[in-house]
Amino acid sequence: MRYVFIVNPAAGKKNPYNSVFPLIQEYFRQNGLECVTHITNQPKQATELTRQQAAKGDAVRVFAVGGDGTLSEVAAGAVGMENVEVGVIPCGSGNDYVKTFGEISDFLSPEKQLRAKSRWVDMIESEGHFSINLCSIGLDAKVGYEMVKFKNIPFLSGPAAYNLAVAKVLAGKLGEHLKITIDGGEVYEGDYLFALAGSGRYYGGGYCGAPQSLPDDGLLDFILIKKPGITRIPPLIKIYKAGGHLESPLFRDILTFRRGKRMDVEAKKPTITNFDGECHVIDRVYFQVVPKAVRFIVP
Repeated sequence: MRYVFIVNPAAGKKNPYNSVFPLIQEYFRQNGLECVTHITNQPKQATELTRQQAAKGDAVRVFAVGGDGTLSEVAAGAVGMENVEVGVIPCGSGNDYVKTFGEISDFLSPEKQLRAKSRWVDMIESEGHFSINLCSIGLDAKVGYEMVKFKNIPFLSGPAAYNLAVAKVLAGKLGEHLKITIDGGEVYEGDYLFALAGSGRYYGGGYCGAPQSLPDDGLLDFILIKKPGITRIPPLIKIYKAGGHLESPLFRDILTFRRGKRMDVEAKKPTITNFDGECHVIDRVYFQVVPKAVRFIVP
């Protein structure tokens, strides 16, 4: 088994190569193990590096040392590759994907990571772009877009940056006119706060947007939230963050929950769309499940 670590020095508040990775290097040294390390310096580089490692054909474990974005890039490079197992050493601002599986501390342990087994998990494909956690269009994507700016403020945590982004977005225009089609059949149209497609459960530094999502069931959870009156929003946010929106009576008249394989969305005007934290302004998008896309290491 080969071990490869792809380190994103821009992840989190402290360069992971200096803060987290030395512990991994020391563990490997003490146990007589070898590893290859790559440090990224541009977007999508982690995907290409993973593809290069996968192309060698032998058994390899590729660990993303960074946040959810780094993990998403590494996983995208391993789609469909049976010889590759993907892991993550979570040291980003949110570290949300691993919350679906257990404690972050387990993923930070080199010993537990190397002893752990992998399992096949699904991914989300959209026009050739692969995401491992959650994608969305509308308000929460706008929040993710604004969060990037707040993350650059020194000493501001990921959850705090997300909450500030929420406040800024809520102070602006709310709602997008969307036409949403699920699995080519059910059609929903109207003014929505956002529409979400989840394989994982958490995003935005701990918001449980898709509380019943299973990362390996071959389906995506689709959460559609219609635009409510502005005075209703503050209590809704608290319930949504805790993952209680699917059962809450306060969401009954504005929430649609479906499980399926594909969601197509058309926006009346171009709006921000989120792919595992990577944001783009578009007016048409689809989110489609890729069953058993990658082997994910779960300590």
